[in-house]
Amino acid sequence: MKPVAIICLGAALAAGSAFNPAAAADALVLAGAEGGRNAGYAYLGYLAPLPGSALGQGWVHREWLDALQYSYDASEQITARSPGLSGAIGYQGGDAGAAWAGYLGLRFANTRLSPDDPGNVNRGFFTRAQAQFEYRVPRAVAGAEFDGLAQWEFGSRSWFARMRLNGWKFGPELVLKGSPDYSAVQIGVTTRIYDNRAGDALTLKGGVARQSGDSIGPYLGLEWVRGF
Repeated sequence: MKPVAIICLGAALAAGSAFNPAAAADALVLAGAEGGRNAGYAYLGYLAPLPGSALGQGWVHREWLDALQYSYDASEQITARSPGLSGAIGYQGGDAGAAWAGYLGLRFANTRLSPDDPGNVNRGFFTRAQAQFEYRVPRAVAGAEFDGLAQWEFGSRSWFARMRLNGWKFGPELVLKGSPDYSAVQIGVTTRIYDNRAGDALTLKGGVARQSGDSIGPYLGLEWVRGF
């Protein structure tokens, strides 16, 4: 198998208060990391409104630095490392009943393989367009908030989808991701360690993951959002 990288660009945005126009934040800094048996991901991002807009209502811009590492079996064990830089323009809207956001941007990345694998479609430097949609319902199930996110990367035809219920001490999380050559599922829980309701939050997540052609293994991650 030669899986392509499933980039989780913006996957932590829905954990913050970007949809909350009542939050004191004028802009957000987001950071986090996730690790499992065959993959790891870390990111640092910035989200702010464009002139005439505000977080949760109107046009926004997003800049993102990330680093992805994953391993897979081809004729031998291959390790891929892919640092990247991306930017996107988005629009956030909604009301007290629901909130949504859509983004369109470009990601620039350089994937290095050890040992080399010419069959990996992400090998070397590439620029690809990405689209993302987020949807949130504040009081969806027994007082918990539904938090959904879907992303598509053109060129590699890779996709990422995540669904959460937030607001309980421990809320469930389901992640589905794939491409024409790869698929994976993660089932876990999240807990908000800290949340000042003004744009600052720290979330811990963990569970089990299964990649196509592989056995089940654990994953653990941390998401941090800071409002300014």
